[in-house]
Amino acid sequence: VLYSQNPDERLAIASVTKIMTLLIAAEEMKAGRISMEDEVVASYNAFSMDGSVIWLNEGERMSMYDIIRSIVISSANDACVALGEHIAGSEEAYVNVMNKRAEELDMKNPRFVNCTGLDAQGHFSSAADVAKMAAELRKYDFFDEFFLTRLTYVREGTERETQLLNTNRLLYYDGITGLKTGTTDNAGYCFTATAKRNGMELVAVVLGAQTDEERFEIAEKLLDYGFDGFELYIPEFDHEQLGDISVSKGVNKKISVEPQNGLKCLLPKGESGNVTYLYNIRQNVNAPIEKGERVGKIVVVLDEETLFVVRVTVKEGTVELTMWKG
Repeated sequence: VLYSQNPDERLAIASVTKIMTLLIAAEEMKAGRISMEDEVVASYNAFSMDGSVIWLNEGERMSMYDIIRSIVISSANDACVALGEHIAGSEEAYVNVMNKRAEELDMKNPRFVNCTGLDAQGHFSSAADVAKMAAELRKYDFFDEFFLTRLTYVREGTERETQLLNTNRLLYYDGITGLKTGTTDNAGYCFTATAKRNGMELVAVVLGAQTDEERFEIAEKLLDYGFDGFELYIPEFDHEQLGDISVSKGVNKKISVEPQNGLKCLLPKGESGNVTYLYNIRQNVNAPIEKGERVGKIVVVLDEETLFVVRVTVKEGTVELTMWKG
């Protein structure tokens, strides 16, 4: 967390709720239980939605592709309900899935009453929790095309052609990847923005802004603060310190070691040159030893603060030398 102000305050979040609605759909797609080619049938409940809608009729059939992009681009409440019913059988069941997923993500202040974000008693979240579900949604690329679409149409070329207009006014922002606006009387003006530059992706959450313009100004300032002040840091290890180690009583006299991969963090810009590495790796081990067994660690430090404690393990195992194997 690079900056926060009242991150855990319980607030209405309007259509920012749909981030969780979309996250469940993305996970269902990854699992192969739904696809963009699915046909979704609108219920009376979906038809009865108000606010931002695409005017689904009861019994109308629409592709999952059009349903999803109507949610992402135009924040269509009727499409949300149709999606939830298609996946879980009812909106209520879908909301239960959303709340369960929030618990799994260790979100501390969420309580979803509907899948649309329309004002409802007891429907709330917090900026910190919205950031968690936004970061989780950004792990999937199923909807990337829609997040960056400014204007398109569903039912194009028919009498019921409906415009989908993206309300994200930061589509021009360098590296923008999404994500979701939301506005109701109770929630005020809300916005969650995501952007990525040089491998570093940030989430900015604004809840309860006073005006439409204010939410975008604040989000842009937050993203600027992150990109201007911080950089992605991936540790680079000294291969001379990671040479083969000796094995006593083993079939192999030497075995290779490797550090834990996939580590990264954010550092204030200009600080990467001040990072130091403390190597503590055993130079001799006794056989037998198994692949992946830990033989040391590397402590990565910046200004006396530990950034990582990196596991060092053996690349391959070796059995104990016996007279039969000699």
